[in-house]
Amino acid sequence: MGCSTCSKSKEVGEMAIINETNNKSEYFEKSDVMKEIKKEISTQDNSGRNNENGGNFNINNNNDKNIHINNINQKNNKIINKKDDNIFSKNNNTIISKNNENINSNVNNNKKNKKSNINNIDQIKSKKELNANAINNKNTFNKKNNNKITNNINNIKKSDTNIKNNEMKIKKVLKNKDNNSKDDEKITKLKNKNIIRQNQISLIISSKGENKEDKERNKKLINDFLDKEKNYKLKIKELENMILNYKEPILVGLNNIGATCYMNATLQCLSNTKKLTQYFLKDFKNDNPYKIMTSEYHKVILNLWKRENNKKSYSPNSFKEVLSRENPLFAGIAANDSKDLINFLIERFHQELNIIINNPNKIDLGILDQTNEQMMLNGFIEEFKENFNSPISNLFYGMIETKSQCSGCKIMKFNFQVYSFLEFPLQQVNQFYFNNGKRPLFTSDGKNPDVDLYECFEYNRKIDFMTGDNQMYCNQCNKLCDASYTTIIHSCPNYLIINLNRGKGAVYECKVIFPEQLNIKEFATFKLGITVYELYAVICHLGPSSMSGHFVAYCKNSIDNKWYLYNDAIVTLCSRAQQYNDGMPYILFYKAAISGT
Repeated sequence: MGCSTCSKSKEVGEMAIINETNNKSEYFEKSDVMKEIKKEISTQDNSGRNNENGGNFNINNNNDKNIHINNINQKNNKIINKKDDNIFSKNNNTIISKNNENINSNVNNNKKNKKSNINNIDQIKSKKELNANAINNKNTFNKKNNNKITNNINNIKKSDTNIKNNEMKIKKVLKNKDNNSKDDEKITKLKNKNIIRQNQISLIISSKGENKEDKERNKKLINDFLDKEKNYKLKIKELENMILNYKEPILVGLNNIGATCYMNATLQCLSNTKKLTQYFLKDFKNDNPYKIMTSEYHKVILNLWKRENNKKSYSPNSFKEVLSRENPLFAGIAANDSKDLINFLIERFHQELNIIINNPNKIDLGILDQTNEQMMLNGFIEEFKENFNSPISNLFYGMIETKSQCSGCKIMKFNFQVYSFLEFPLQQVNQFYFNNGKRPLFTSDGKNPDVDLYECFEYNRKIDFMTGDNQMYCNQCNKLCDASYTTIIHSCPNYLIINLNRGKGAVYECKVIFPEQLNIKEFATFKLGITVYELYAVICHLGPSSMSGHFVAYCKNSIDNKWYLYNDAIVTLCSRAQQYNDGMPYILFYKAAISGT
């Protein structure tokens, strides 16, 4: 394609030439020369007529006239040619001037575009410099952490000998596990020894050595005492935990106070989450008026684990009242879902116990390159450390990675987000395997086929597509585009909660095969983290509808390692097989068993 300005100028020139030729013809018709020629022609015609009448005596005169006329025509042509040249040159000048104006405007536009491109390049360079500085800051931070870790390792190695001596004392204490009072006395004695050692340290610090040998001796003594103090504190905690575990399990049910079976089953499963219960029994402090739900849950845990309490059941009225006030979804006596309650409690507990860290070198995830997987991962980890610093996030939160690819430019984008439980839609899982020709839609007796839990993990990482109203915005294409995406488990929490979604309304009935030991290494990208889990609790749903029926909990007690059925106020010993036969498994609770390989 040619330049639009040049084509227009060419058309203007052609029109000008046509107009000039018309003007030339008009000018020639009106000129004096043309008048003289016309007179000569008229006289010649008259003489011709006379010659017809009178003979040929004027032939010579006519020849002279013809010669004269030719001379006049030659002069006339010269005048016309000069006039044509002048007119044509003027038209060319006007056309050239217009072309020059168009060229100048194009040059100015090009200069403006160059300036804008230079500004864009400067902005990109500044963003690259910011990213480079952020990476350098992160590297220095990692180096400092590595130095701290090496120092801690060295301190631990120094205290090995002291730990061996303390183990002998602890073993003697554990021999009398039935006599709790004696155990408590020995714990207090160990604590008193720590106090004595602290006093000795303060005396050593206050004494001034007169020479270098005294100062060095004092430093060694101080370090030894500090190491022993740390070891004593660690062993006291271990001793308290071991004494707690040696006692008989306490089995307390929860009374149904009006369609609260979903709440009772949820509370029993959380109560049998060992590390969570240990935190609320020993480390939780009700020192903040904003700790609303955590303080109420703390009361429930104390009533379920009180050793001087011989009650077989407990009514969580106060917990229900506060729950209804804090979340209207659970108000009244309407039936609710255990999944919704677990999701609310974990998120709310985290908010009330979270400690946000203000980092002056915080990285803005919005400026990071989403096509750089490692950069996005590092930025998200830093943000996670700043905003997720609670006992709940340490126990229940993992990380999911989403990979999306534009169908036009084929560029990959990476994104990360946290999760507190996984959800698998059973009906869609069966439909997926039916579409792939791996199973029938129904069995021979008209029932839904069984689903294996590992099949749910395989379904979770399948490739999906974003089309129509769900298109993805591509920065490279600068528009909404069709795209494909897949979701992968990047890291796993200490406690993994899985919801087997059976749909809203009519429950999708099918048997789910789930192992007592779960290995998801194949489905996680972070292979060095937690990948092996042990089942410790199950919530089952009884009834044909998700908005009605009954919820019960099966929990493995952490003290005697036996399974118990929690059916509201009634707690009974049960077998592993009852989890399959009594109802439909709805929520599975797994705890980390093995880290790494």
